[in-house]
Amino acid sequence: MGARAARPAIRPAARRTVACSLAATALLLGACAGDGQPAPPAEKPLAESCTRFVPTQLPANATFLRSELRPTETVEESHYGTGERITMPAACIVRGSIVSGPGSTIQWAVELPEGRDWNGKTMTLGGGGFDGFIPTDDPWHVKYVQGDAALPFVRISSDSGHQTEDFSWGTDPAALLNHAQEANHLALQVGTHIATQFYGKAPTRRYMVGHSNGGRSGLIAADRYPNDYDGVLAIAPAISQQAHQVNMGPFNRWIYGRNADGSPNASLPAQANWISPGKTALYAAAEIAACDGLDGLADGIIGNVEACTYVPSNLQCADDAAGAQDDSCLTSGQIEAIRLNYADKSVPLTLANGMTGYERYGRGGAATGDWQIYAFGFEYDGGFLSKGFSYIAPTAVIQALTGSDSADSISHDPLSMPTQWQALANTMEPSTNLGTFGQRGKLLVWYGMADTCVSVYRTAAYLDQVRQRSGSAAFDRFARFVTSPGVGHDLTGPGAAKADLITALVDWVENGIAPDQLVATGTSDTGTFERPLCPFPSFPKYKGSGDTTRASSFTCAVS
Repeated sequence: MGARAARPAIRPAARRTVACSLAATALLLGACAGDGQPAPPAEKPLAESCTRFVPTQLPANATFLRSELRPTETVEESHYGTGERITMPAACIVRGSIVSGPGSTIQWAVELPEGRDWNGKTMTLGGGGFDGFIPTDDPWHVKYVQGDAALPFVRISSDSGHQTEDFSWGTDPAALLNHAQEANHLALQVGTHIATQFYGKAPTRRYMVGHSNGGRSGLIAADRYPNDYDGVLAIAPAISQQAHQVNMGPFNRWIYGRNADGSPNASLPAQANWISPGKTALYAAAEIAACDGLDGLADGIIGNVEACTYVPSNLQCADDAAGAQDDSCLTSGQIEAIRLNYADKSVPLTLANGMTGYERYGRGGAATGDWQIYAFGFEYDGGFLSKGFSYIAPTAVIQALTGSDSADSISHDPLSMPTQWQALANTMEPSTNLGTFGQRGKLLVWYGMADTCVSVYRTAAYLDQVRQRSGSAAFDRFARFVTSPGVGHDLTGPGAAKADLITALVDWVENGIAPDQLVATGTSDTGTFERPLCPFPSFPKYKGSGDTTRASSFTCAVS
């Protein structure tokens, strides 16, 4: 899950590449090692070795397509609409495919840094949304999910076995299994093999990092392939996707003013329950004003999320009919829409891990951009992609499962097909048995408390199940769960979202330094500030004195 499914498919910016053909010679043999064996290609600069590099004897029935040199270049991030200029690192990119069946071909990419720069390790990058793209090609995923700390790694990714960013492939068993778990597992084998041939030595450590659905894929790897990775970083993992999909019908019916059969509710004025961008801004300012100081400091961040119980009755319109499209007030239906957004969902369908319903979202999402992207959409009467992700994602899956292009999250009754929903959830969902992974690997999970795409409370409940199954002592040896108030799903908002979590994970795996003193940074109108990354459910509470921009002036508290 994530913003990728909420936007039209946009390929990363074009880049200069130099490709070699399948007919190119095998490994570049530019020099000989002291023992008479050919020197590995990485002993020469990428500019000389890359385009002539052809890996041999690939595992997993993989096929090599080409090797291409990507110089360091700055491109415009277009997929999330930020227009930000993001630097893509220099790399030798080896591309290929794995054909799993008529309905699923995995396109994979392995990015090789300069030989002198390689740290001897691999980093698999998970995708987002419904996948269908190469994450290492995507500027947003490179900057915000991996970041500069990943540059010395061999970086591995795949499109998860399909080439469209929708769910039209979701009823093909091979495609679904690839998307759920197999694609990353197979791409890791290929990437490890290629790294060994290119550098002349096998990687010493293997890591995975993913955001949203990529975070889910990291958790499912820890469950089903516990020996694949030494460490997994799951950023806002989108677990329990089917629980989200089956529980959003009542919410979508309410905000779009529809009856259970999908027909319009004739008694409601247009937009009577829907939250426009203007109304979101109105509510965000009021919620922050009401709850900002609950963490001991008025800084524009709702830190003590659990103590915030603000109900916007002071914003209620004098006349609901006149106020439906008036951004200076909220109708009674819009106030109810906000309550539903912050309420647990309760469709009585039991899915993977014995879960029924779907937990609420955290406070503060209105100030992050999440409300429009994920909950309410940008236009009331606009097309499919103008609606929120909480409509788009369930509808895409419902249409695939029912085989009907007219089915949607408003009119679908998930109780009419429980077997299909349960089977999909059992394929997609990591189990709570991470004990085998925990005997050798480390798991670091981060969430923004204002996330309105996937519920932080759902992940908290899942990790509680993992703790109960593993035992608290064992869980604490291999897992940490930290959060940032005021940060949404796409790492936006007034809170502190930037932290070098990859280095923290590596230090834990390789040096035994547990990530218990992590600090994140953010940017406000007055400059950069720090906040501690607190273990859930605690939050950064101001001590009452000290520099408000320094993490040392805050303590992690639960009330």
